[in-house]
Amino acid sequence: MAIPTQTLVLDAQNPWPGLATYDEKSQDFFFGREEETEELLRLIRLSPLTVLYGKSGLGKSSLLQAGLFPKLRQEYFLPVYIRLNIATAETMPFIDQAAQWFREALKTSGAEYPDFEQNENLWCYLHRRDLEIWSQDNHLLTPIFVFDQFEEVFAGVHPDLPRPQVLCSDLANLIENKIPPLFTVDNADKRLIDKLDLLSQRYRVVLSFREDFLPAIKNWERDVPSLLKNWCQLKPMSRDRAIDAVSQSGAAIIAPSATSEIVDFVGNLDSNRLEGDTTIEPVLLSLCCYQLNVRRQNSKAPTIDVELLRKVGQEILEGYYANALASLPASVAKFIETKLIQGDRYRSSYPEKLAIEEGLITAKQLAELTDKHRLLRVDQQLGAPRIELIHDRLVSVVRKARDLRRFKTEVKRVWMFAMAIVALAMTFSGWQKWQEVNNTEQLLQTFEANSSRSPDLKIYQQEARANRIFLQIRDDRQRHAAGKIQEILAANNYLVPGIETLANGPSATEVRYFRNNEADQAQKIADLLLKEKIPGVSTKYIAGFENSKSIPNGQFEIWFAPDAFQ
Repeated sequence: MAIPTQTLVLDAQNPWPGLATYDEKSQDFFFGREEETEELLRLIRLSPLTVLYGKSGLGKSSLLQAGLFPKLRQEYFLPVYIRLNIATAETMPFIDQAAQWFREALKTSGAEYPDFEQNENLWCYLHRRDLEIWSQDNHLLTPIFVFDQFEEVFAGVHPDLPRPQVLCSDLANLIENKIPPLFTVDNADKRLIDKLDLLSQRYRVVLSFREDFLPAIKNWERDVPSLLKNWCQLKPMSRDRAIDAVSQSGAAIIAPSATSEIVDFVGNLDSNRLEGDTTIEPVLLSLCCYQLNVRRQNSKAPTIDVELLRKVGQEILEGYYANALASLPASVAKFIETKLIQGDRYRSSYPEKLAIEEGLITAKQLAELTDKHRLLRVDQQLGAPRIELIHDRLVSVVRKARDLRRFKTEVKRVWMFAMAIVALAMTFSGWQKWQEVNNTEQLLQTFEANSSRSPDLKIYQQEARANRIFLQIRDDRQRHAAGKIQEILAANNYLVPGIETLANGPSATEVRYFRNNEADQAQKIADLLLKEKIPGVSTKYIAGFENSKSIPNGQFEIWFAPDAFQ
């Protein structure tokens, strides 16, 4: 057993691991989590047990390996990274798995230490009266057992195995420093007891797990009373810390002007309107930076700049989504696209238990999308686990995939309808009906009438003919006035699919456009609004969508200010 390490060696020209975890060797490029590292170190000093939990995709494993481990070594702790394997728990109990990880850590540390005796378990070894582990520079080392992704013990337990609390009974004794039963019986080995210091605890333990497993793991509290007395909750990065992390890790290859734009792109943020939720998902940030760097290297450019982000930013996210679903059946994509987004701009969530029971997704498929690809997460909402996308930033990507899937379905349906007409025409009775349609124009009109029965296809036909404008109002009191603007825009050959209410927005009315060559068209829309006495209307370019397929050419947004209709 060995700590999982990066196959990609990070350096100044390749400072991001993408979806993979930062390992201890990558510490020089791991930034943005300094406060959490110091907090964990403080908690470890205070108590034998420390718990770290947080939602999936926030970088708990990276924080432990690249952030915490180097600090622990400076203070003469010996970090022992552990991933328990539930599949082998019957033949190798968890306490024996931990002992094997410990032996590997001792070997690779270069420390001086006594060997395990034959059949000696981990508890007995750690409680030897004469146990001393010396570093190469002659300092006593304190082992610290770091159980990463501990939720795996409580997830998908094999029906032939005992409950997790039973499987973890020896670990509970280790964590709470309880004397094992073998020393409390009448025929206990007195000679062995004399060699042990039963009350000492010269080691520390860290448990790290996904936040949605907190209720399940809390049930273990009866066996481990100190379980949640010393804890740290990992949260998404703030915008400022994300900018600092990108600028420091990519100092050699990223243009200073690009760092904030990359962070705002990943967070789906407007730099001129940063009230409300401005948090950043670290996994998406690392993915985007990694892929931008790959494209920089392919083009032999010296730096990652704003122009590159605008060209390929949305394409990176679309590729991420497609790759995550590439090996899964189409039903999984349909579940995400119909159940996990609300309208065109917001995430939704779906009960985990119900999704599995209804066959919308299997537990194995869900684990692949949460643990491997980090596309989804399971979040506790109102006491029940619900599945959701990891960030609102992915809604536009999922929406585009959904619309494309619907379009293909409609094209297929219309094609089959057309083939049916041809087949009908080739029959004798069909030929008679063909004669009744006395010219080609009538036939085309008949076909169009039938094909346009589909609302989705009708929308696509309209989109092909007109620019689209989405209207965003601040509250429902503006809806009536915005409806009149909708009619005016429609009279000027714009398609206005609907009006959405968003509580947050700019202080002045904005016409937003997504491609530089559409600036003139955006100004024409702004002029129409000014003509209707809407005050202070301006245009605003939103970067990152130049080559995007999720936002088609000719799409605009009007964000009305609170006083737009006063």
